Amino acid sequence: MSKFTIQDIFLEYGDEYIRNHNLSKEQWKVFNAIRNCGTKELGYHICTCSECGEEYFGFNSCRNRHCPMCQSYAREKWIQKESSYLLDCKYFHIVTTVPYELNEIFLWNPKICYDILFNATSESILELAIDPKWLGAKVGITSVLHTWGQTIEFHPHIHSIVTGGGLKNNQWVSCEKDYLFKVQVLGSLFKGKFLYYLKHNHSDLVLNDNLKDIKSFNKFLEPLYKKIWITYIEPPKGQAENVIEYVGRYSFRVAISNDRIKNVENGLVTFEYKDYKDNSKVKEMTITAIEFIRRFLLHILPEHFTKIKHYGLLSNRSKKTTIRFCRLLISRILTNEFISSVSRKLYAFECKKCGSTNFTYSFVYNAKRLCTL
Repeated sequence: MSKFTIQDIFLEYGDEYIRNHNLSKEQWKVFNAIRNCGTKELGYHICTCSECGEEYFGFNSCRNRHCPMCQSYAREKWIQKESSYLLDCKYFHIVTTVPYELNEIFLWNPKICYDILFNATSESILELAIDPKWLGAKVGITSVLHTWGQTIEFHPHIHSIVTGGGLKNNQWVSCEKDYLFKVQVLGSLFKGKFLYYLKHNHSDLVLNDNLKDIKSFNKFLEPLYKKIWITYIEPPKGQAENVIEYVGRYSFRVAISNDRIKNVENGLVTFEYKDYKDNSKVKEMTITAIEFIRRFLLHILPEHFTKIKHYGLLSNRSKKTTIRFCRLLISRILTNEFISSVSRKLYAFECKKCGSTNFTYSFVYNAKRLCTL
């Protein structure tokens, strides 16, 4: 267990922060959830072994998606569900990001801009993949939104896991190369689509006075057309068995984990980060606790916003039928034994006394309401 936690920082310095900063509704919700997670404020639960009657006590967690202490369960539950849609093919990791000049617009219009980021990314990948010049087939995409960089500053980008093959005329087309398409081509197409959608939504955006006029807004965007936007395509990550943990790790990250926090003392927080400009060396950064809280709260997503989306072959509308058909074409069906073995590995919580995995759960919320599942 980490010696220092985000919860510690919020408890010790949170009151000072909220006295001098205004929090949005979403930020208040996350702020209070993290401060109360795993404490008596949220009540407690008792797990009773169905075989031997051994009881285990624990405080309830907040289960907020921004809480670093609550992501393990959510990640494992998601992996259990998504493992049933894996294909026996290689997978590519693609990253699309926007230049820092757009950060203020993102912060003032998170839902609109995040939606545009998802749409521009998915459309660019699908359009290039289906082009006969490249793969010439419809691929499957799982896209995950991240809004932070290594130093917890605001840096919105999308991680996409893309199947190394796709459907064309009811036939499976496999990618035999170590890339789906050239990264420069993806970057140019993504840039064009993103800026087009941003202009199209101008009237719905909250902007400073200098950009409210459409002509001024277009002039502001002009230099961005000439700028190279950072995109990245990582070589295949291996077969289906290797993809599960990889996707899950990216899907349920929060801005910073407790493990990276190395010291909290005298109003200062020291944490680790990778310096990608210096061969990914691990370094330490020290900032004030108030600045740490400010940076962390930058990454609170709009309420009910979906941070993981599926496209192409993995579109939710026809996912089950399409994946079943793809497996038949690939000529290898992942068996139930494989999927079950993954689930057992992830959910292995056993009674310390008899080894049983069957429990009944009793929850007490705020010491007032009792319910048994």
